[in-house]
Amino acid sequence: MISISMDRHTPERFEGFESKVNSFEEVLECYLITGQSADYVLKVAVADMEAYQRFLLGKLTRLEGVTGVHSS
Repeated sequence: MISISMDRHTPERFEGFESKVNSFEEVLECYLITGQSADYVLKVAVADMEAYQRFLLGKLTRLEGVTGVHSS
């Protein structure tokens, strides 16, 4: 599970993020949330921690608008 914080709360920012995230094979589910310190929660499946690091650094943190990432 990965919590994502965004820089702006606009429909355009959210649509762009969701479009990109839904194209990632690692992402099983994507939820827009409120009332938390995060804007999205992603359910992600990867083979191991090395694959997680590649996903995190190579894809997720490169998305426009992503300001914070917290995994659990």
